[in-house]
Amino acid sequence: MNETKRTLRRFALCYAIALILWVVFCLGRCAVMLMHRASGDMPQTTLGAEDLTFESFENYADLEWDTPPDDDPDWYLSTDNDPHILYDGGGYLETVRLYAKHRLPPGSVVLYYLKPGQTDYTETQKVYGHVAGGGVYEFDLGGVEVSGLRIDPDSVGGVATLFTGVELNPARFWVWRFVPDGGQLLLILGLPAVAAAAWTLLRGRREDA
Repeated sequence: MNETKRTLRRFALCYAIALILWVVFCLGRCAVMLMHRASGDMPQTTLGAEDLTFESFENYADLEWDTPPDDDPDWYLSTDNDPHILYDGGGYLETVRLYAKHRLPPGSVVLYYLKPGQTDYTETQKVYGHVAGGGVYEFDLGGVEVSGLRIDPDSVGGVATLFTGVELNPARFWVWRFVPDGGQLLLILGLPAVAAAAWTLLRGRREDA
């Protein structure tokens, strides 16, 4: 019985340490964010078509051979399976949102970013978008200095898309900064259990020696 209690205490201690480390990590991210915001290099704005460059992603108004789904001027068409929305700007980014409604399944919706001094986009700096609402794709960059962005709004081509903008660092309630995403939650739940089990195993071997 005493050994069971000791094991439970080890598990409780490991989870308490994990919780404390998570809070410290989140506070550190908040401090970095506030520092960048105070220095003015953390943009919080919504970019329209006039702020961006498009490759293989054409406004229907510029197409002579196809017609848009309706009279909305913000309909675009991907003219091959590798369309790009490019932003030639920099700053500290935590989150980027793409506002786009697709008439067909778009396949992967991804974002690439350049760090200062880089000129080529690479697979190692790639973030998949997740659906955050109707016509909203969100990319979590985790807080990084960038010098440029490339969003691929679909990966199949021939997709009619109602594109209305790209938002940099959308405002959000501070409490959400302490809520882990799926991968982080798995680590918070899994690593303390592994550490406590290893601790118990090592303790048992020492007592048996």
